[in-house]
Amino acid sequence: MRILIADDNQASRLLLSRLLEKLGYEVLSVVDGMEAWETLRKEKIRMMVTDWLMPNLDGLELCKRIRAADFPNYIYIIMLTSKDSKLDIIEGMEAGADDFIVKPFNREELNVRIRAGERVIRLEKKLEEHNRKLTEANEKVSEAYATIKKDLQAAERVQSSLLPEPNTIIFGVRFDWLFLPSTFIAGDIFNYFKLDEYHLGFYLLDVAGHGIPAALLSFTLSKILSSSDLKDNPLKYAIPEPPYYRITSPADVMGHLNQRFQTDDQIMQYFTIVYGIIDTRDGRTVLTQAGHPSPIFLQKRKETSLIGSGGYPVAMFPEAEYEEHEIHLDQGDRLILYSDGITECLNADDKPFTVKRLVQLAQKVQDQPLRMIMTSVREALYQWKGNDQFEDDVTLLAMEVV
Repeated sequence: MRILIADDNQASRLLLSRLLEKLGYEVLSVVDGMEAWETLRKEKIRMMVTDWLMPNLDGLELCKRIRAADFPNYIYIIMLTSKDSKLDIIEGMEAGADDFIVKPFNREELNVRIRAGERVIRLEKKLEEHNRKLTEANEKVSEAYATIKKDLQAAERVQSSLLPEPNTIIFGVRFDWLFLPSTFIAGDIFNYFKLDEYHLGFYLLDVAGHGIPAALLSFTLSKILSSSDLKDNPLKYAIPEPPYYRITSPADVMGHLNQRFQTDDQIMQYFTIVYGIIDTRDGRTVLTQAGHPSPIFLQKRKETSLIGSGGYPVAMFPEAEYEEHEIHLDQGDRLILYSDGITECLNADDKPFTVKRLVQLAQKVQDQPLRMIMTSVREALYQWKGNDQFEDDVTLLAMEVV
């Protein structure tokens, strides 16, 4: 270890140098505080022995300047002084000195003071190493988080590309939606599409859980429920006579998915879904509810009602059977599907938003454009929650015969 000696007395400086060299240290010596300051700025010094009284810059001011500077490592300072009063020691400590040697001194005392300083420096080196490793670990975590964030943002774009166009009319039925994922990617997914020249299909599903596992399953389901290959399409199946296909009933679609995605006790990944088919020739609509919140049926000239009473989630019970519900959508009628991220959204008092409140909102804007349902629900949830950060995905899919 290198030790810097600052002392304007040549005899004292030479004595200190000889004693420290005998103790095994490399010694640099200067004649005053200013020269010591310049040396500290150029050389890597961890310990210094300085006289109190020196020309140009005394030991006290040198200590203050060192402590005010931003050196890369701590410099342990031993003050060499003939002053031994408590007030002098306090003044030196306040200036930044770590220890004192009162003149005259002997080799044993010098050795003890230096060894004490070495222990402090070793501890500081260990702390530096610990901090270095901690900094490296934090940098690696930050890099990993940045990579994960980038990947999640890419997945978010992929998921967005799977969503249908909002405010779209297909075969005289207008569709619109609200989608507010709780994280980058959601376990909710939905779609509406042509099954043939007369029929429309629609669904909204909610995979249990959050984050990547839920989103991966929702991606898979979206792919399956949009397949055009009759060999792997649960929505249609091939027949030998024209038109060479038949549309699968909603209950059979649920049965197919339930068998295909049966979970095990370790994973326990299931999903809820409402899937329906609209015959656009007469408005006949058949849907199946699999553990999902009951759709809201807003009829133009009749009372609002909830369709279905629950059903079993898909992939939970292999023996589950699914019921179908039939309604007729006439001009002006609306059907609203939604996830429990809306109805179970909690406010500051831990009270849920509730289905009743959602129904009231939908009724309030029943005579206004379909988009007003999305706007009203979004604003109401922000006000209810107090912010735009949700614990669960918020999804709403609405349709109207125009």
